[in-house]
Amino acid sequence: MESWYLLYCKRGQLSRAQKHLKLQAVNCFSPIITLEKIVRGKRIAVSEPLFPNYLFVLFDPERIHTTTLSATRGVSHFVRFGALPATIPYRVIEELQIHVGETCVDPQTPQPGDTVLIVNGVFEGFAIYT
Repeated sequence: MESWYLLYCKRGQLSRAQKHLKLQAVNCFSPIITLEKIVRGKRIAVSEPLFPNYLFVLFDPERIHTTTLSATRGVSHFVRFGALPATIPYRVIEELQIHVGETCVDPQTPQPGDTVLIVNGVFEGFAIYT
């Protein structure tokens, strides 16, 4: 029976794993979120995986064996509970798919009304109130 599973990919090889899994007709899902971050003093939108190095895959283990997917380029291993790969409920995947693409603000980004304390430099010790 077809179910969702969770794979852990090798560092920096998430897109490679997705590409090779799609060649095997395996449906992949990696939720991407857009964060607003301050980079070099400017606020920019950055897209990042919600779960770095993790990839949700939909397949039937009776049709495609788990060892086949574990041996796929870029894949490290299945996330397991005991000896069996963990199955992810469909409802969890549906909720993630609903919220994909929403913009989030980096929690470290100061918001209007926040108190900011400067910890080094010429203005060290000053507090900024907006």
